[in-house]
Amino acid sequence: MKRYNRYIDEEALWQKRQQLRTECHQLIEKIFRHRYGIKLLLCAVATLSTIADYKANRVSRFETTNNKQEVRNKKSE
Repeated sequence: MKRYNRYIDEEALWQKRQQLRTECHQLIEKIFRHRYGIKLLLCAVATLSTIADYKANRVSRFETTNNKQEVRNKKSE
């Protein structure tokens, strides 16, 4: 059930989200191409996973990264 808020420009919000996603992808590419970027990439993954888990726990609809890891561990056993 989606609520409509007449005070929010949904199109502008969507465009901003797309812009931020593109910017994040560009930053990850920049880090990836750096010779010693592995530590930064590991940090980025940890930070993004934390944020994704936080949002997933708030909404309770999405599988968290911890749950995915548990499933992988069970499959490998």
